[in-house]
Amino acid sequence: KGLIAFGSSFGATCYMHGAAYGAQKAGLDKLAHDMAVDLKGTGVRAISVWMGPLLTERAKIAAEVHPEQYKEFMQMAETPQFTGHIMHAIASDPNASEISGHTLVGAEVAKDRYQLKDKGGKQPPSHREMLGSPNEPNPAIVY
Repeated sequence: KGLIAFGSSFGATCYMHGAAYGAQKAGLDKLAHDMAVDLKGTGVRAISVWMGPLLTERAKIAAEVHPEQYKEFMQMAETPQFTGHIMHAIASDPNASEISGHTLVGAEVAKDRYQLKDKGGKQPPSHREMLGSPNEPNPAIVY
């Protein structure tokens, strides 16, 4: 048993940071979907998680240099650890096979399925309304 998890983003379905970024994120989502088909019945699950803006060391430095420009970003940004907690919850979930192969919006699965919050009790926003939705897994299988 186990979990294979990919860190992806809304850039898989909307224009974000250029064509190469989008193709790479869409590829991760598709890889999770197809791996779930190949691994069905093994106890290994595969998912792709869309993260929101991340509160990285680089973002913290940018916010210090340009506080007004990054004020809104800093209020909504997720810590990288938040995604780690989501992945741990999925890996520990005995019913997670039902989401294997799916692309998940991290903020949504954290709130709705696992009741997880980020550092300081913050509930990161979804961004789905502004940036779009993950593709639903297609049930067709062609060998």
